[in-house]
Amino acid sequence: MSTEQETDEATILADIDELMAQPSAEDARSGFEGLSLELRDALDERFGSTGWVVESRFSRGTVCGGTYDVLDGRSVYVTAFAEDQAIDHEDWAEAVDVISAVAADHGFDDPLMLAEGPGLHQLEIFGDRDSVIRFGSEVSLGVTVESGCYLTDDTRAAIEEFGVPDPDHWRLLYPDSTAIPSEP
Repeated sequence: MSTEQETDEATILADIDELMAQPSAEDARSGFEGLSLELRDALDERFGSTGWVVESRFSRGTVCGGTYDVLDGRSVYVTAFAEDQAIDHEDWAEAVDVISAVAADHGFDDPLMLAEGPGLHQLEIFGDRDSVIRFGSEVSLGVTVESGCYLTDDTRAAIEEFGVPDPDHWRLLYPDSTAIPSEP
């Protein structure tokens, strides 16, 4: 095994340990869905009831790239849109305050204003482990919550059994690895 391959394998094994210390993607999902609901409820309470269309799913996303590429990680992605409803420009600062207060209660405290003009408003607030809340208003109102990277229950089970997520894929990447048993 080359030195570079040994370094890559060691980094990936450390990432496995890091992600195994987190809950599974399935277990983390309810918390991010709850955060999304809190954000929508806070907006509805201040600006009136909105007909939200909500989707919750797992995504590879950019947060599961990089050194996590071979780990088959997933982020929780909860998106909600209110069709044909937008925050008026005059109310945008107050809407940001509403979103920021809920976000801060959940450890999201690194805001980035992407657009703040009449007709187009976009805000991102970052939390730990590369999680992010995206809030925007143009023609429609949108709130998206994306988590950091987690391992699914199936991937966690494979790691608990073999030490790596997918033994066949691992063997292709690291043919000389001793991280998995030679006999399944």
